Amino acid sequence: MVMERKEIVDQLCGGRSALPKNEDRLVFDEPWQGRAFGMALALAEHGAYEWEQFRKSLISSISTWEQQHAADDPDWNYYGQWLASLERLAIERGLITASALDSRTKEFIERTRDEVI
Repeated sequence: MVMERKEIVDQLCGGRSALPKNEDRLVFDEPWQGRAFGMALALAEHGAYEWEQFRKSLISSISTWEQQHAADDPDWNYYGQWLASLERLAIERGLITASALDSRTKEFIERTRDEVI
């Protein structure tokens, strides 16, 4: 079952995987966070994976991070966990290989890859 965008966002408004919000607006501190958010939604909307798969991956990623870090660790980043979940699921579903993802990540870090957006 392919979920609609509104259903997905509504589902993410509570629990461990709750989206960072300020009043009724989503909060993105960096452009890459909004892009990762949009990619995860778009892939689910287009049937690349079931939304529930992504949600479970995100909850697992957050849980693993919490087990390995102190509750007040300043390195916590919700969208870092979101991105890790998206990357893991994209590799598992065969949407990209781990080596291709590593190569593209390196290009962005070294600023040798032009951003599309």
